[in-house]
Amino acid sequence: MEALRKFALTILLFFPVFLFAQSTQPVKPYQLDLDRADLAFISKKYNTAAQLYQKVYPKIKEEEEKQKVLFKIADSYRNSNNFKQALKWYEELLNTKYPDPNILYSYGQLLKNYERYDDAARAFYDYSFEVPEDKRGLDAQKTCAIASQWKANPLKFKVENVSAINTDQSDYAPFYSQGKIIFTSTRKECQGNEIFEWTGQKYSDLFESSFNGNSYGKPAALKTLNTNYNEGVAWFDTTYTSVYFTQCNGADGKGLNCKIYVSYFQNNTWILPTVLPFNSDSFSCGHPAFSMDGKRMYFSSDMPGGFGGKDLWYLSYDPVKNTWGNPVNLGSSVNSIEDEMFPFVDENGEIYFSSKGRIGMGGFDLFVTGDSAGMFKEARNLQYPINSGGDDFSISFIPESKRSADGAYAFFSSNRVGGIGDDDIYSIAPKPLVILAKGVVYDRETGNPIASAQVKSLLANLKVLSEPKTNDKGQFTLDLPLKELVSINAGNDKYLTSSFIEIDTRNITNDTTIEFRIPLDLVPTEDNEITMEGIYYDLDKWDIRIEAKVVLDSLASILKNNPTIVIELASHTDSRAPADYNLELSKKRAQSCVNYLVQKGITKDRMVPVGYGETKLVNDCSDDVDCTEEEHQQNRRTTVRVLRTDYKPKR
Repeated sequence: MEALRKFALTILLFFPVFLFAQSTQPVKPYQLDLDRADLAFISKKYNTAAQLYQKVYPKIKEEEEKQKVLFKIADSYRNSNNFKQALKWYEELLNTKYPDPNILYSYGQLLKNYERYDDAARAFYDYSFEVPEDKRGLDAQKTCAIASQWKANPLKFKVENVSAINTDQSDYAPFYSQGKIIFTSTRKECQGNEIFEWTGQKYSDLFESSFNGNSYGKPAALKTLNTNYNEGVAWFDTTYTSVYFTQCNGADGKGLNCKIYVSYFQNNTWILPTVLPFNSDSFSCGHPAFSMDGKRMYFSSDMPGGFGGKDLWYLSYDPVKNTWGNPVNLGSSVNSIEDEMFPFVDENGEIYFSSKGRIGMGGFDLFVTGDSAGMFKEARNLQYPINSGGDDFSISFIPESKRSADGAYAFFSSNRVGGIGDDDIYSIAPKPLVILAKGVVYDRETGNPIASAQVKSLLANLKVLSEPKTNDKGQFTLDLPLKELVSINAGNDKYLTSSFIEIDTRNITNDTTIEFRIPLDLVPTEDNEITMEGIYYDLDKWDIRIEAKVVLDSLASILKNNPTIVIELASHTDSRAPADYNLELSKKRAQSCVNYLVQKGITKDRMVPVGYGETKLVNDCSDDVDCTEEEHQQNRRTTVRVLRTDYKPKR
């Protein structure tokens, strides 16, 4: 990351050239390159140092010196936040006999950056074994367990990469003002031509992109604020007429630290920025953020009196007199022995910031605190998915009056795995409710799961939502829409499609998983006749009973769901009348079923009515056999047999 993230706080060392008049040792052929690499490393030009060390490394033969250079390569990449290369070189270093156990701690931190928490915990355990007096090892192991738990139980936020404005370089520190997203970037369009040797990227500039809640305009540089060196991490007032921002290295590139500047929008342009009076050449200040009333400015600094690294401080400000109070440290409930940076104050007075020194998921994590009667509350981690194993920093919020219903309401920066470039800008939006339907399709007779069954979900207007197929275990999962009545059915070439299962999501208010099973019946053949249980008739009647209509409605649904089937509807009688009479009666019963199904929308030529009279009794109640009414009723029935499965409607 850039100087704006790191704050180039340490005065660079200037080294005299030592001339050796005589030497008893021969000069190593790579010594000049090694000296240059060491100078770059000490000067915090980590990207340059890594490249120089890699050039020297293959030339070294002596094992101890080789290990030292290997460490410098790995540590240079770690300090420049090139996690991928750092992890690679640390793993190579661990295969040597490098004596410093601190490499185990650094290695564990890199594993956290990739959210490999189990592996990281083992590295921290090994470190604790080597350095038992350092409680950081035990604390880091506990942190890995907490981070794993947070990741396994994500909070309800929708986090998305803002790919419309990100590049393959660093894009970070987003801020919303007056329909614009202002951010910092090291993209190729930055106006300077020099490379910042800490990162290997260009010096950073301020850019802005229009934003309407759903789309982003093409970013443009804020040219009147930018120099050839590092500008960024800006705060704008609500009217977009004042801007406070961080500038490192000075306008000429010779500055040794970072300072906060102010500029005003006059005559349709930003006037020449001026440095604020409390800055100093002996320490750095940056990342300004004002309270809503404009009377307090929070910032990050390594000024004397802090807890370690960079701390968060605030200054009172009188906008009428344009005077500043004395810096006040936010205290140990916010600050740690490491870095706290990137403050932001929302409309409710909550103070958001990033920290490397508190329990987190890896690298910088985002936290929130608040001022309670002059005392700051214990900082709270924003957890996953806002935080990740990478560096997560510089969050800012859109005012409530400017937010769209389902659009982004906040932005932040991260170099998490899966991004587009080094640092990327991410949006935060409300996470919609998730309603899942998890089902199993199975054979009703055997209970076995049915693979490759076609599942279909539909709205009340018959619009198809999705059509997944079951896996080899007969399982499927559907995302269901909110506030709808959804119908689900399943089918397979060898099976009858199920009747609809209805799921009502109109009153669901929490994430919900609905589980159910769908049984399918094999398509019957001529040898596999189905008795439609419930289609019975009164004695000497062919009218459809009320209870029989329910069964026929189910049959109508099966025929609609299986539009290629042609069936035989066979009706039967008992034996208590002459055979010829019973034959005619059964034909009328079969025809009455067809007529009912036609009214339900089934094409007439898909049904063949047949009357069998008393020729196919299901029991021994033939002529002259004394049977009960219940036994005779069993014979007054209608059965269904599939004749064909290749029906095509006539045109």
